[in-house]
Amino acid sequence: MKTVLKGMFTLAVIMVMPVLLPAQDKDKAMDNAKAKSKAAMPADNSSMPMPKPDPQMTKLIKMMSGTWSTTEKSQPSPMMPKGGTGKGTATFTPGPGGLSLVEKYHSSGLMGGAFNGLGLFWWDSKSQLYKGVWCDSMTPGGCDGSGSTKWEGDNLVGTMEGEMNGQKMMSTFTYTDWKPNSFVMKMAMGPDASSLKEAMTITYTRAGAAMKAEKASQ
Repeated sequence: MKTVLKGMFTLAVIMVMPVLLPAQDKDKAMDNAKAKSKAAMPADNSSMPMPKPDPQMTKLIKMMSGTWSTTEKSQPSPMMPKGGTGKGTATFTPGPGGLSLVEKYHSSGLMGGAFNGLGLFWWDSKSQLYKGVWCDSMTPGGCDGSGSTKWEGDNLVGTMEGEMNGQKMMSTFTYTDWKPNSFVMKMAMGPDASSLKEAMTITYTRAGAAMKAEKASQ
């Protein structure tokens, strides 16, 4: 009886093997196909390297980041016919990823009331210039994005063209006299590059240094 059962079991195995072997081969082929498909898939976007700030942008952020106290002096000009003086604050902070610089500006007195401005600046590697957009409480339409800025020796010089009282007006902004805790911005205006006249000077002093200077003078 044992011999008969053993023979029947052996026969069953022999009959099943031809079925199992093709199934195993099929599973193996499917695994190989999946592996090839996975290898052919593009890399996960999350592993893409993040852009690095250009050295020019890093330089500007290092020089200007922080909170500054400002003193303003305006010469008689189309923008300020009687001239004047004012005080304010400016805060420069790095933009996302250190790829840009954001300025928030507030002052009072010079414009006959409160003045608020917001600027965003970045480095354009194609033109090798700083580009930017400036928005404030006195600009018709809110913002002006036609400016560009570049280094000329130790001076950072920006140029902007627009209109004032229906007439074409060109403005230049020269950031100069760089020191660890201060720098100066000089603004000139005119109908064209050959007619520019000094319009305004703003002195920036780091907030902590300004407070120490004020206490020392008392």
